[in-house]
Formats: sequence, structure tokens, C-alpha cells
Amino acid sequence: MPTSGHETSRDFAIVAARRMWGRAEKQSIVGETLVPGANVSAVARRHGVAQSLLYRWRKDATGSVRPALTFVPVAIAAPAQPVVAPSKPACTGSIEVVLANGRLLRIGADLDTVALVRIIAALEARR
Repeated sequence: MPTSGHETSRDFAIVAARRMWGRAEKQSIVGETLVPGANVSAVARRHGVAQSLLYRWRKDATGSVRPALTFVPVAIAAPAQPVVAPSKPACTGSIEVVLANGRLLRIGADLDTVALVRIIAALEARR
């Protein structure tokens, strides 16, 4: 009685063999992938080749997996009018203004001067 993993028979059957691709076959298949718009995965499936093997063949044939990159000249036009950044006040705190009628205003540094003049005029009018 044979033990586990031990065969007494010397007959072997080859289940699958590794395919040997000729140079012409490889070049033909790689050529199909280099056509603009070609889908490398579809070409690999059609010929029964693993995608990774096909990419390796492409790299060997072309020297790289991706086509060479090229630079495109770019020109940046000057704006029609100069861009003026809004100026920030130097003071980031607040100030207090005592009006003629004794009212006290606390004004933040970010308050617009036009709005401030309107506020003061309205308060002075309410004596």
C-alpha cells in the first residue's frame, strides 16, 4: 500500500505547458497594442497572453511602457487692467470714538469708511 503523496506508477501526464512565443509573434502582438486607441487588455485576451507579459514585451520593444512625453509651449497674457489687491488696514484691533453728543462708538479695523461716515451722520442727527 503506497503512503500519502507517494505514487508507485511512473506514468506522468502533462497538464499544461508553458507557451514559447516566437520573435515574430511577439512583434505582431506588440504592434497591435501600439496602434492609437488600442486596448492592451483586449489584445492580451485575444491572443491568450497575460497583460503583464504583454506590457513587458512592449517595454522590451519600445524601451518604455508609455510613449514619450512632449512639452507644449504656453503663453500667459498680461491682464487688461492691473489687478490691485485690496489694502488691509495696519491696525487689526478696534478704536473708540466719542461723538459730540457723548455717545461712544467702538469701530473695528475692517469697517468701511463710507459706512462709518453714514453711521456717524445718523447718530449725530439723533441728538
